[in-house]
Amino acid sequence: MLFLCLIVICLYLNEFTLAFTPNNTVWGHSAVFADSRIYITGGYYPQNPINFTGAILSKEFYYLDVEKSFGVGATDTLPWVDLSSVSQILPLHAFSAFCGLNNDFLILYIQSVYTYVISSQQWSNNSTTTNAPQFYYNSQGQTVCDVKTGKMYRFGGNRHLSGQINNNMDILDTSTLVWETGSTVNAPIGRYDHTGTLLSNGNIVYIGGCISYGEFASMTELPLYNTNNNTWTSITIPGYPDYYSPTPRAYHSAVLTQDGRIIVYGGYTINYNLHEVVTDDLVILDTSQPVYTWSKANVSTNSPLSRFYHTATLVGDYMIVIFGRNNIHIPPPTSNEVFILDTSDKSNYKWVSEFDLNTPPTTSSPTPSPTGSSNSSKPPTPSTAPSDLIGILITVVFALIGASFLIYRYRRRRLSRLDILTLISPQTN
Repeated sequence: MLFLCLIVICLYLNEFTLAFTPNNTVWGHSAVFADSRIYITGGYYPQNPINFTGAILSKEFYYLDVEKSFGVGATDTLPWVDLSSVSQILPLHAFSAFCGLNNDFLILYIQSVYTYVISSQQWSNNSTTTNAPQFYYNSQGQTVCDVKTGKMYRFGGNRHLSGQINNNMDILDTSTLVWETGSTVNAPIGRYDHTGTLLSNGNIVYIGGCISYGEFASMTELPLYNTNNNTWTSITIPGYPDYYSPTPRAYHSAVLTQDGRIIVYGGYTINYNLHEVVTDDLVILDTSQPVYTWSKANVSTNSPLSRFYHTATLVGDYMIVIFGRNNIHIPPPTSNEVFILDTSDKSNYKWVSEFDLNTPPTTSSPTPSPTGSSNSSKPPTPSTAPSDLIGILITVVFALIGASFLIYRYRRRRLSRLDILTLISPQTN
């Protein structure tokens, strides 16, 4: 029994004692929510620790455990778990397409398609996909995945050497690993560094991005791709001067709430040929009405420094922003570059210092849950976390060791008493 318990503990410790603090100056990484975890892979980190000049590619692979509450204050330790030991098959990469199609299957596109099985902790290289499209940069990180159909949608991108900007829609059926080309009829102008958000009605809303170097896509004329019938349309959003219109931007993030709000955070604009963060860094696109509208979020708390090349993942009512970069801010090695936005009250957004599973989700809207890979409309159910199980198992093992020791001492003493009684008992002839 004791031996079996020790084996079980070793198996748990193999994964869960590898908690670590990742390089918090990373940008261009990819994140996806699956199995109550935010999985992160790849990205750049600066070659020069003094500034962001020079960059080194990564193939790290780790996750943030959101199955339990945690804080993101300066003295808090986040529940990171390192899985880089199982990701050696991956090439160095950044801005990659990363999807979680169910709670046991992740898919990563870096020119080739890689799949990861959570239960077995194994990566596989599926390089034999059919009809593979030409690879374009700066479109992978905002690839949209439909968990209902198992399809991955990649739109746009550019080629670094030629400067060509793409407006193709490439679709991967992850069940067959066959690529197909989406409709080009009424397709919008090509772009890169944009976001794509899948609504519950099957439309993908594309926001922002660059249509050429230094020229940004309109924030009031948004392309829509209907995944139900593979058709392009567009929607015009009322703008200035009668309505609010956000600053055009690129490499922001976008998440969809349960009531149809697309929360757009961060991004860069270009001023005098320099990348600068946008000043209106938290804006809301309301898609719950026939006429979409923009608004600037009302934030009642101090906000972190804005950023771009970050990731944002919605878990319940919390938007969790991880890493990224800001040209005027270099985080010290000991800081937590993870930020949490409470989105539960659409009239009062709050940056908070704790991810609290005990906070109930909002139930004011009957809108169906979104299916985008970056969102989870329901918070993870509080349960006994693996780290808690380790504590329980260790306690049981020590209890067994203690009990075994007491039994051993009792038997030794009993045998000693029997030996003494044997020695002093009279001998019979």
